[in-house]
Order: sequence, then C-alpha cells, then structure tokens
Amino acid sequence: MNPSNSKATSSTTGNIGSAATGLQTSLLFTLLSTFLLLTGCGEGKVHPTVVKEMEGLESPSAKTREDSLLHLADMKGAAKKAGPKAVELLNDENVGVRVAAIKLIATSGYDTTEALAAIAALAADEKDESVRSEALNALKGLEAHEDHAKVCAKLLSSKEEEVREVAALGLAESGDMAVVAETEILTGLKDKSAYVRMYCAMAIGNMGVDASDGAKTQLEALKNDKEDMVKEAVKEALGKLQ
Repeated sequence: MNPSNSKATSSTTGNIGSAATGLQTSLLFTLLSTFLLLTGCGEGKVHPTVVKEMEGLESPSAKTREDSLLHLADMKGAAKKAGPKAVELLNDENVGVRVAAIKLIATSGYDTTEALAAIAALAADEKDESVRSEALNALKGLEAHEDHAKVCAKLLSSKEEEVREVAALGLAESGDMAVVAETEILTGLKDKSAYVRMYCAMAIGNMGVDASDGAKTQLEALKNDKEDMVKEAVKEALGKLQ
C-alpha cells in the first residue's frame, strides 16, 4: 500500500468522524435548549427568554405589552410564571393587550381561581366582541365548563341579538352542563331570533336526563315553530329526552 494514500485515507476518515461528532453535539445542544425552555430550566427556575419577555409586560407601550404577551403565549407551559401579571393585564385599557393576556393564561394553563373569575367577568361584561369571544373560548379551553355555561346564561339576556345567539350556541355546546342555565334557556325558547330558539332547543336536548319536566313541556310547545330549523331542532331534542 502506498504510504501517502494510507495517510490521506486516515485523514479523511478523521475529518468525517470529527464532523459527525460536531453534528451530534449541535443536535444535542438544540434538544437540551428546547427541553430547558419547555421545563423552565428545572424546578422553580424561569427560562431567561421568559424573564426577558416578562420585562416587556411592564412597558408603557401597549404594543410592547401585547407583543410580549403573545410571545409568552407561544411558550405555553414554560410561561406559566407570567400568569399573575397576565391576570392584571386583563384590565388593561388596550383591547389587544386584553386579548393577548387571555391567550397567555389559556395556553400556559394558568387556571387559578382568580384567573378563571377574571376571565369569566370579561366574558360576561366586556363590550368588545374580540375580547368577549377570546374569553369564552378560554373558559372552554381551561375546562371551566360550569363558568362558561353561567356566563352564556347571563349573555342570553343581552339586548344585542348577535350576543344572544353566541350565548345560546355556547349553551348548546355545553352538554349536560347546560342544566345550570335551564331557566335562561327556557326564556330563550321564546326569543325573536330563530337561531336563539334553535340553539336553546338543542341545549335542552343535550341536558338529557337532567332536563326538568317543565323544560320538556315548553319544548313540546315549540314543535310548531314557524322556522323549519327550529322545528327540526325541537324534534331531535325531544328524541333525546325520551
């Protein structure tokens, strides 16, 4: 064997091995960095990226506060330490900040009693549609189903038809939890909006065995509604109650 060729082969093999080791090290570092971000660098510690974004929550700029909240929301559980500040920012004067604060609470799973109560209050009383919608979705996402149903019950008395329709739909999607709003749902059966009547009929059907005899009676009275979609919903709901 030619000595020069042997040396060249040895050198090439060494370079390949070195490159492979470097690639493995790089991949290991990337995986470790991702793991530390997701776990908050260990018990009781907060990742530097989270700390930096939390500083933005104190900014006098609404745009900066909103951006920081959204960045933290993308970090999900790793950003849970920012939950208390996000609850404070639910009262921010800027709509975008309030929406982003709700997103952070929802995605990080910061489901404390205080946080859920604050979001429920926004869902029930907020005038801005985007904030109200985000709050209602957050209650469902955090599995605060009873709070969600109670808020929808309150919104059924709104003077705005569109709000009542959203509330009725929410109750129709609440399953047997809609029973906490049965009184409001029965009132909704007489609403001028066909959509409210239809969703309220669906809500009663979804209560199943929890629906009262009075609810069944009022549902029966709606079988001859002037709107076909309401009559169909009533028929299906009655079928579930048999």
